[in-house]
Amino acid sequence: MFLRNAFFFSAFVLQLGSCTKREHTETVTPLVDDVKFEQFAVSTATFQRKTKFINREVYFYSRQPALKYIRTFSYGPDNRCEKIVLGTIDSSVSNPKFVLTRTITFNYNGASLLPASLSSVRTIHPNLVTNFYYKYDNHGRKVQDSVAVKNTAGEPASKAIQYEYHNGRVYSTPTVRGFPIDNHSFDTLDLLKGGNIERQLTKMFDAGAERRFTKTYTYDQSVNPYNRLNISNSLYFENAALGLGYSVSLENNYLGVTMNNTASINFGNHLIKFKYVYDQDNYPVKKEIVLPGDIDGYHVTYLEYR
Repeated sequence: MFLRNAFFFSAFVLQLGSCTKREHTETVTPLVDDVKFEQFAVSTATFQRKTKFINREVYFYSRQPALKYIRTFSYGPDNRCEKIVLGTIDSSVSNPKFVLTRTITFNYNGASLLPASLSSVRTIHPNLVTNFYYKYDNHGRKVQDSVAVKNTAGEPASKAIQYEYHNGRVYSTPTVRGFPIDNHSFDTLDLLKGGNIERQLTKMFDAGAERRFTKTYTYDQSVNPYNRLNISNSLYFENAALGLGYSVSLENNYLGVTMNNTASINFGNHLIKFKYVYDQDNYPVKKEIVLPGDIDGYHVTYLEYR
């Protein structure tokens, strides 16, 4: 079921042009902070108790609908998200059971709404805890992700991503140690009025060759439930090279910060569409991802709220 996903993106990457490798020893000069970028921050003014909160996600691939992927969200008395439990249920077997695959725990300093770190534990390595750390500016916007792990040789390795905000753009710059720079994304986000991402310019390296591509986005007019969570800035730390973080299939990696839900993603000549069913409060309760040439959803998600 994942082969088509991998082939789809591989085929796209192969048609991208390459150019000379750039050295990555330069430092990024901080840009003038002249826009608030409120959608990238969490504050007591926007984090309201009357907001609906995601209780559970259930998703599956249409080619294997019996295998359900489950994400369950847990909250404290102040509505801060404290934990996400991930697992599967295979209804094709005689006695279906929930199989835990990963636990993500958010850690806070005092009464802050913003998580100071995220702890990720995979069931196959229960004694290995991976910690992602966050830094924020005085507006509550995330300015750095970081994680320290070991590479395939068992040596210490790390990755940090710096986020800069300037004139309606967000710049994402990774720094890695102990890993090759390949497959780590340098992103520039162009924002629309109202808080959505209009365009994502991405630079990546593959075997030393620099590749660039562009994604453009459209949106519905309904509520993005991830943006209503206090962990919205934490959801888009995903490291495909390491297999860590909160993965979002075929979606915008900055899922939590858009105000509305993605209606389409266009890159190259490929158009991915999203179809939704909403509840009476304009929150999505069903989402389908439709790949080019398809009519039915390739990836289907049901959302439940509390």
